[in-house]
Amino acid sequence: MKTPVTLLLTNDHASEDLIAKILSEIGGVSHLTRAAGEALETICGVKDLNLVIIDFEHGAHGMTLLNAIRTVREGLPVIMITHDDEQHVEALAYANGAAACFPKPVLPAQLAIAVRRLCTPTLEQALA
Repeated sequence: MKTPVTLLLTNDHASEDLIAKILSEIGGVSHLTRAAGEALETICGVKDLNLVIIDFEHGAHGMTLLNAIRTVREGLPVIMITHDDEQHVEALAYANGAAACFPKPVLPAQLAIAVRRLCTPTLEQALA
């Protein structure tokens, strides 16, 4: 399996360190951004991107970005990490295209399982 190309959008240095440590098992963070616009530019410009992790404040900005990602790169898996642990936020994240959604503080094992699941090629991809 080739090393996945990943994008991490975060402004939280503690989360950045945790996520980078988890991603180091599969090759690390390929692209790090601090703003939604910069993340969307990377998503549009990096064609071999395999995974996006958004560690974002709750609210409209994260959901708007998820919807934009789904519009420009349908099928690109996105993991959402949110400060808001209410169930409606998780439902909104999934409705806007998230492959996984976790409230903070995210458990490292939980995030690692999701990353491995989303970065492991399916049988169809392997045969293509």
